[in-house]
Formats: sequence, structure tokens, C-alpha cells
Amino acid sequence: MRYSNIIHQLMVPAPTLSYPIYIGKRLQDIYKDFFNKYPRVGLVTNDTLFNLYKIPILDLRADVPQVFYVIVNDGEKYKNIHVLTQIYKQFTSKKMDRDGLIAAFGGGVIGDLAGFASATYMRGVDYVQIPTTLLAMVDSSVGGKTAINLAEGKNMVGAFHQPQAVFSDLDFLDTLPVREFNAGIMEAMKYGLIMSRSFYDYICKNKENIKKRSKDTVAYIIHQSCRFKSEIVAQDEKEKGMRAILNFGHTIGHALESYTDYQFYLHGEAVALGTLAMVSYGVDRGLLDRKFLHEFFDILTFFQLPPSIPADFKIDRILAHLSYDKKKRRGKNEWVTLKQIGVSEWGQSIDYKQIEKVLGRLQKNG
Repeated sequence: MRYSNIIHQLMVPAPTLSYPIYIGKRLQDIYKDFFNKYPRVGLVTNDTLFNLYKIPILDLRADVPQVFYVIVNDGEKYKNIHVLTQIYKQFTSKKMDRDGLIAAFGGGVIGDLAGFASATYMRGVDYVQIPTTLLAMVDSSVGGKTAINLAEGKNMVGAFHQPQAVFSDLDFLDTLPVREFNAGIMEAMKYGLIMSRSFYDYICKNKENIKKRSKDTVAYIIHQSCRFKSEIVAQDEKEKGMRAILNFGHTIGHALESYTDYQFYLHGEAVALGTLAMVSYGVDRGLLDRKFLHEFFDILTFFQLPPSIPADFKIDRILAHLSYDKKKRRGKNEWVTLKQIGVSEWGQSIDYKQIEKVLGRLQKNG
């Protein structure tokens, strides 16, 4: 069946499962057809999205009567074992079997929660991603990473579990708050910084169209981001090597999130600060031009992403949260750094004194 409302389509050739990504407008007919392949479908979402899209969500039942809804509280702080247990109980009460389907309808938090639930419920059931945020469309819905947080750190408990499909409907971005939209742009810029100078330049040159949420421009950014990630996942599905470059800016970003108990920054905002720190570190090493640091600072400011750490944040406590990084090996953090714009290295060692110095400069920016 052909759908005229698909703008882009690509395949993720993951070793354990190849699956399609659909990028377009009004994709309901596509995922309804997909749902009808299953005898039971559990759609997991949060209360904010359910209230925002209550009519279309409930209308699903007209065409897919086997759908039931699992609604959790909105927010990163609810991505925990207690909420996960509530989701399991909903599945059992609705008699979800191993031949059912779980649909993650939401941003990165819902994608991680529903994905991990599908990876572990009855030792694994199928699931699909229906991302509703730009950040989820360009990054977290693709690649099969699922997880929940612990108090000590982000995504400390998780599993690799690839979705059966990803449906990125651009219409959801029309209601996305500016702050969340901008946070998603940071994850797209990440791909340019680590893999493609030309893609990074494209984002900078088209920043006004992006800010206006031009469907064609945003669809292209989503497509390219997914293409870059698909190439990496095809080579390193379970992050034994080069997939680690996707963590650029995330080591410090995750520490900032856990330091603030997941209630101060959106994920993309924390990654923006972590990325700014690593660009600053690259300048210190003589690998990046100071002019680029100023240009990157300016693009963060344009998209209203934080360029500084608040003066009352305790740098020593942020550094302590680095010790909870789940990607540590042999007791040490492994950092992703830039050799140049578009070329990255992973598994790098950095002295904490250097990071403390960089974070101190970020605090002075404020």
C-alpha cells in the first residue's frame, strides 16, 4: 500500500532487526494498519499528551478496537522502576500476551519506558515508536536503546530492544512547546558535530526556517539524523565500539540532569551544555578554533539553549555525578571528543581537573 503523505522513508538495518522509519504528515492510517496485525495493542503515553490528543487517541478504537491505553505522569522523574511496575500491572490487567504490540506514543521518556517494558514483559514483546517530540524523532526513537533511571544516574537500567517501526508524524511538532522543539535541535546538531560538517552547516544556514518549523526543512533534518544514526547502529548495535560517539556531550549532560534530579533541564538543554563544554575542551587542546566556539555559543543562544551553568551549582557535586556514568569502563569515564568538526573520537580519557576547569568557565559565562 502506498501513502502519499510520507515525505521520507528509510530502513534501519540493525543486525537483530531491520525496520522502517516513516517521516511525514497524518500518518495515522499507516500505524493503524500496522496495529491491526496484532490481537492486542497497548498504547503507552503520558497524561499531558493524552489530554492534548485525547480525541485522535480515543478515535483509534473505531478502527483498532483491540487498543487499550496506559497513561503515566509526564516528566523525566517518572522514568523509574515504580512507574515501570505500574505499566506491567496495566498489561497484565488487560491480558496482554507475548503476541501483542506496545506502542510508545510520546517523547524520549515514554519511548524509553515503553521500550524497556516491551523488552522485559514476558521476556520481550513487539513495540513501535510514535515520537511526538523533535528530540525523539531525530534520536531516541531510533536504535533500540530502552531504559529507566536510578536516583544515582540516568538510564542505569535498560536493554537493547529494536522497535518494529518508527512513525515520525510532523503534525505533532505543531503543538510542541518552543523549549522542547529547541532541545531537539541540539540532538540534530550533534550528528553534524560528530559526523558531518556539511550537515551542521546546513542547520546553521537554515536556522530561520527551522525556527519557523518549515515542514520540508524539519523533515530533512529528521531524515538525515536518522540516516546517520542508522549507519552507526548497523555497525555497532549494542555500543561495543563506534556507537559511543553518539554520547558526545552526554557525559556532562547526564551528570547535570541527575545533579538537578531531572527537574531543571530538558535532556537536549543538558546535552547543549555538555557539548559546549566539550567544544571548549577541544579549543583548549588546540583542535578547534576559538572562532568556532563563539559561533557555537551563538547558535545555542539563537535556539534559546543554555550557554552557561547557574552560579549556585556546585561543580564538585556535578563532578561526583560523573562517577555514576553507566558507560564507565575499568572505573573511568570514557569521553567522546572532536578531532575536528564532523570527526569524533570515543574512549578518550580526560583528567577531572580539565573538566573542572571547563565547567568553571561555563559557570562564569552566566
